[in-house]
Amino acid sequence: MPGPLKVGIIGIGQRGLQHVEHLSRLQSDEEVRLEALADPYPENLDEQTIQTGATSYRQGETTLYDSADQMLREVDLDAVWFVIPPNQHRGEIELAAERGIAIFAEKPQTLFYDEAAHQAEAIRAAGVISTAGFQMRYDPWYVSLSDYTRERAVTSITMVDGGGIEGHGVKRTHTEEMGGPGNRIWTANRSWSGSSVVEAGIHQTDLMRFWTHDEIDWVQAAYVERDPALHDSEGDNPTAYTVVYGFKRGAVANLIFTRPGRVYLNERYDYILTTHSQIKFEDALVAYAYEGDVYPPSERPSAADVRHVLANGPHGNPMGDENSLELDRKFAEAVTQNKPELLMNTFESSLNSLAAVLAANVSHELNGERIHVEEFATGERFSKYRTRPIN
Repeated sequence: MPGPLKVGIIGIGQRGLQHVEHLSRLQSDEEVRLEALADPYPENLDEQTIQTGATSYRQGETTLYDSADQMLREVDLDAVWFVIPPNQHRGEIELAAERGIAIFAEKPQTLFYDEAAHQAEAIRAAGVISTAGFQMRYDPWYVSLSDYTRERAVTSITMVDGGGIEGHGVKRTHTEEMGGPGNRIWTANRSWSGSSVVEAGIHQTDLMRFWTHDEIDWVQAAYVERDPALHDSEGDNPTAYTVVYGFKRGAVANLIFTRPGRVYLNERYDYILTTHSQIKFEDALVAYAYEGDVYPPSERPSAADVRHVLANGPHGNPMGDENSLELDRKFAEAVTQNKPELLMNTFESSLNSLAAVLAANVSHELNGERIHVEEFATGERFSKYRTRPIN
């Protein structure tokens, strides 16, 4: 592909600004040309406003649009980043695919699985390169872990993600004008976010797939609902989530996800077992495994004897800017070189993560019933859960 990659971004909110910053840096390196930005709210497209979250941005020759469709029809783009609330898609991804534009879709791609399947079909039919915004797949430690488990059978994963509702921030979408929350904190609102597991826990769910090299077969879930008296101040998403995933090759994973109020603490804990090793995050990424030729050994090995370092620190924030930048760079490179194999995932390959978290909501609603992901995605019984409500 001659010249810099011609790119656009749809949705210049908090996450969109991160992509503006990354693509502005890549533009400085002459890897891309930021042709256009689209957002329905003029204040979000103001140069100085954008620079509060994307210091490298200069409008220059970048064209601004208040309509995603207009931008996609008028601008000659090679790739486009979709960074809009997941309940606000209205055929833009399909239009981009029809016009031969490579597609980066932030997660969750949508809250309605039938819509995601339709988007995937449009991408497949057009043959365009695509990816979904799972930046943790680009974290160096997490890549090392995935490499380690590639030839080993993962048996179980336990992930605990503890974070308060104070992590939700005011967004730039005018939700109060669209039947959404009056405070614009749509990530705390179920009809806009799908639930915290859908909006945020999809990252951990996708990471489990990355480490097991497998697809999720079934899901069971139980949530603790938030007191309705707290909905005005804290949103109506549940306070706590317990989700169990069963994988096709037999592994079982537990996701414990919490969003209490007045805690102001965020912490993560990940615990991974294979058939013959235990993997932990310490001052390094460590696998504990006896690798001697004689088993059982004549003497019990010490912890030091079985400790194997897979990756050394420092380990940055897996959700942080470095991994997001690497994801954006790899997507641009994949499109420029026409090498989709440079990417850790595609839009279509990420559908299993989306289906699993949406099915978790259904399992909770059905009192913890085990939901098979394929049946959820295609079966008539669950069709009402997959479609966008008429209103």
